[in-house]
Amino acid sequence: MRSTGEGRSGVLQWVVVLVVGVLVVTLVLGLNLISRLDDGQKVLNTAQPAFVAQRVAGDRAGINIIGDDANMANPIVNAQGGAAAEVPKLIAFVSQKTGLSQAAVVAALAKNFPHVLALLQTIPLSAVTAEEPGLLAFLEKTLHLSEAQLLGALVKSFPALAEALVNLPTVTNGWDHIQNIGGLTLFNGTPVQSVPQLATYFSGDVIPVLQQQQGNFESLDGTSTVNWIAPLLLIIGLVVIVFALVMIALNLRGPLPRAVRIGSASVVAVVGVGVVVLVLALSLLPRLTHGQKLLDALAPLNTTARVHGDRAGITMVSAIADLENPIMNAQGGAAAEVPQLIAFVSKETKIPPSGVVALLQKNFPHTLALLQTLPLSSVSAEIPGLLAFLEKALKVTPTELVSALKTNFPAITQAIVNLTPVVNGWDNVPGTASFTNNSGAPVRTVPAVRSYFSDELIPVLETQRNNYWHLVSTSDINFLGPLVLIIGLIVIAYGLLMILLAWQVVDPRPKATAAAGAAPIPSPAS
Repeated sequence: MRSTGEGRSGVLQWVVVLVVGVLVVTLVLGLNLISRLDDGQKVLNTAQPAFVAQRVAGDRAGINIIGDDANMANPIVNAQGGAAAEVPKLIAFVSQKTGLSQAAVVAALAKNFPHVLALLQTIPLSAVTAEEPGLLAFLEKTLHLSEAQLLGALVKSFPALAEALVNLPTVTNGWDHIQNIGGLTLFNGTPVQSVPQLATYFSGDVIPVLQQQQGNFESLDGTSTVNWIAPLLLIIGLVVIVFALVMIALNLRGPLPRAVRIGSASVVAVVGVGVVVLVLALSLLPRLTHGQKLLDALAPLNTTARVHGDRAGITMVSAIADLENPIMNAQGGAAAEVPQLIAFVSKETKIPPSGVVALLQKNFPHTLALLQTLPLSSVSAEIPGLLAFLEKALKVTPTELVSALKTNFPAITQAIVNLTPVVNGWDNVPGTASFTNNSGAPVRTVPAVRSYFSDELIPVLETQRNNYWHLVSTSDINFLGPLVLIIGLIVIAYGLLMILLAWQVVDPRPKATAAAGAAPIPSPAS
């Protein structure tokens, strides 16, 4: 009876082990953990360059100057920006305060601050866009060229001016309604339609995710990959199942020797120890906890509308960078091409340069004013002198002047205040000393920042969105660390219990031994 009871107890012990193995396998397969964590590893691998600390810092620096640029341009891009309407009011204000006629004020500006005056006469930039078709038609007729020939000549001989002119309509026409922006919203649900709203979205929602989650990403991505967890659990579960079935079969044949019971139970305990050591050595608990925080924070970025909106938005930023890069400073090249363009038209039409300028002034005044503005760095260079001139003319302190400008001419003031940091940082963005793209090339200029965002950062969302959603489907991932640890501890405890029970079992006495120890049977002869 005791042997039968011991055999039944051994079977039941291994049935429990079998159930644990079945539960582990069911969990892995039921939650589709293998493919989900595999896709999660793809997300980590692709996103890893974007979460390098120097790039996250560079992202912030880059979006800061893009925001300054949006704030600078917003008042002057179109009539809705307000700066154009303030120009005659500003002239009248200075005239009234100084006693000079408005013509005298304009003359003083033209003499001392010609680039500033030219910019005031240019705005809004949408007026230049409106003149562009007529200007091209005028040049086609005057130069006896087809549209294709004219564009080819401009691109070949005046590439910087051509780049600015090609991108200007995209910028002015899409400033308040970015093309293909779709249903992009801030994280709080506010629609994003204009360039300033886009800058707010990148600055206030996108970049903070990278900044705030950079540590969590490094924790999750550190020590080891994560796609081994599910296969390891599956293998452990299958091995436990097979081992339990073998031991159940052996116990069904009869009670096992104590040494066999202790040995098999020790295997169970060792498996548990191995699992626990693995969890602790690889810091799975904190890593997966931090990983879940990361995944939760990335969820708003990975919606379809935002991923599509990111691409439309960065396309608009690219157009702005391509428009402004030729005209921002002397290195952009457009300013040097202006006299060459006048000379070219003069040569081809036999009209003296002054006559060409007069024609442009008569028919395309905003375009001519823009050409006379270039480069924008010259406007920035004149601003300190202009402010000093106004302080003296108006007999006010610097503080009083700034206050008066902000109160009476907020749009012009906004453009002026933001122009200088944009001009000064265009080719050397503050805070990008350690910023590189994925190939290791330095990212210092605004066009380089744009290219990094467009070619390397946004594609992470575009290529990994489906993998991200597959990873977060069905369940969180932060339960895996505690689960594996608990399984390991339970297996250890159960293995030790089985060892203890095995020690209490008395080995069954072999039949041969029992026969040898019995009293001898008398022979009939005796």
